[in-house]
Amino acid sequence: MKKPAARLLGCFILLYLTITLLPPIVYAAVPGPEESVSPEKNVSQEPGPSPSPEPSVSPGPIASTIPGPLDRAESKPPAGFTLKDASGQALTVDEREFLIADLACEMDLHAPEEALKAQAVAAYTYYSRQRESGEEIACGTDSWQVYVTPEKMRERWGEDYDEYRGILEKIVDSVLGQTVTYNGRLILASYFAISPGSTESVENVWAEDADREHPYLQAVASPGDLFSDGYLSHAEFTIDELESALGVSGLSKEDCFSGAQYTPSGMVKSVTAGGREFTGTELRAALGLRSACFTWEPGESGVRFTVRGWGHGVGLSQAGAVFMAKRGAGYEEILAHYYPGTKLEK
Repeated sequence: MKKPAARLLGCFILLYLTITLLPPIVYAAVPGPEESVSPEKNVSQEPGPSPSPEPSVSPGPIASTIPGPLDRAESKPPAGFTLKDASGQALTVDEREFLIADLACEMDLHAPEEALKAQAVAAYTYYSRQRESGEEIACGTDSWQVYVTPEKMRERWGEDYDEYRGILEKIVDSVLGQTVTYNGRLILASYFAISPGSTESVENVWAEDADREHPYLQAVASPGDLFSDGYLSHAEFTIDELESALGVSGLSKEDCFSGAQYTPSGMVKSVTAGGREFTGTELRAALGLRSACFTWEPGESGVRFTVRGWGHGVGLSQAGAVFMAKRGAGYEEILAHYYPGTKLEK
C-alpha cells in the first residue's frame, strides 16, 4: 500500500510544479509588450515644460501647450489712446503713459494714495468708454488738459520730476486696467473737483432722462468737500457785463434774477433773468462761475455771486475722495460711494 501512495504523492508534486513553474518559464522565453519600444515614449525636443518622471503614453502625438518658434501666435500691440491736441496734432499714447499724464493733470500728487487710485480708475474707465464709442479724445498739452508730455512735466517740476514721476508710476501700476462697470458695461465715470456738500444727480445737469441710462450718477453726500481749499469763491459783475454775457437787458442790481428753483443738492436748477429762463448750468457757463451752486446780492459795482464747490457736480468728487482716503477708505470704497450700484472689474 505504501508504493501506490508514494506514486500518487509524486504525481501530485509533479503536477503542482508544472502548474506553478511553467508560466514564468514561457513568459521569460517570449518577449512581451513591455519589451517592445514604442515611438510615443520618445521625449519631444520642442520647447515646452519639462516632462513628468512617468509620462503617460498617448495613442497619438501630443501638441505642445507652448508655441514653438514656427507656430508662435502673433502678438498684438498694446492698446493705446489716440488724442487730438488743441494744436491740431494727433497723438497716439500707450495706456500706461496716458494714465500717468492724465493723473498729473487732474490731482495734487501729495493727495493720499487711495484717492489717487480712485481718480486713476475713474479716468481710465471714462476714456476707455470714450475710446470704445469712437469719440475723439481732446486734450491740451500746453494747458495740461487731459494729457501732458514727459518733457513738459520735467519743465514744470524741475528737480522734483523724479519724485513726482515715481508717485505717478506707483499709483498707475497698481490699478492699470481696472474699470468700473454697470450691468457689464463701462460706466460714464464723470468726476469734478469739489462739491457743495453733495454731488448732483445727472438729470439735473445734462438731460432730464439721463438717469435712465446712468442710474449710478445720483446725488450722494460728500461733506468733506466743505473743508477743501477752493470750496468758496466769489465773482462780481457790472450790470452791463451781466446783460452782455446773458444776452438780455433791463437788469438791475436789486432785481436781476427771479423765480429761482434749486435741486435737492443745492444747485440752481433754473432762474429767470431779463424775461428769459436759464438753467443753473447755462448761467454758470455764461458767467464762468465755478459751479451752479450760487447765490447773489447787490455788490459795489453790480451783482456779487457767492459760489460753493467747483465743477459740474456729477460723479466722483476729487476733494471728497481725498477726505475719505484720509479717514481710511480704500479706493474701492471711494468708487463704490460715488458710483453706487457699480462693480469694480479687476
